[in-house]
Amino acid sequence: MSVKIFGKNLELGESLQEYSESKIRKLSETYLDEEVDSNITISKDKKIFETEICLYINKGFVIKGNGASDDAYHAVDIALQRLEGRVKRHKNRIKDKARRSEWGKAVDAVRYVLERKPSSSDGDEEHLIIAEQESSILPLSVSEAVMKLDLTEMPVVMFKNADNGRINVVYKRGDGHIGWIDYKS
Repeated sequence: MSVKIFGKNLELGESLQEYSESKIRKLSETYLDEEVDSNITISKDKKIFETEICLYINKGFVIKGNGASDDAYHAVDIALQRLEGRVKRHKNRIKDKARRSEWGKAVDAVRYVLERKPSSSDGDEEHLIIAEQESSILPLSVSEAVMKLDLTEMPVVMFKNADNGRINVVYKRGDGHIGWIDYKS
């Protein structure tokens, strides 16, 4: 298991790094049968520590947990508790080896984050790319895509529908429900 720990706006001490790493390894060994990679980001904003933990299961499948507290160790514990709940809730689907083998057939893609900036000349807005991230479009069923949406806390998930081979999108609607777009060419 690869564990990468990052500090944002603070220097991480060895004790906090060892504590975080041992906790995430224990969670992984307890609930997951496979090697996973993880990133732990601990940041500080004024007096609050925020922790984000990402478990990378197979190609492109991520489970995230977040926590915040006035104590860095407690923020890690809160994030791990949320992550553990998500892993437990979705353990059976994640362990489905037949479906997981199809995830290796993912199509590579690139994700961009755009920022709007007003143009100085005619008042139109121009869009600048401020972040770029490699990603994968996984072959998933609709229910697995909704699970991925829930696990990653992202507003939208694009996937290749395992039933019909078409590109689909699931997203969180403003009313709290899930929307599904099935692109038919």
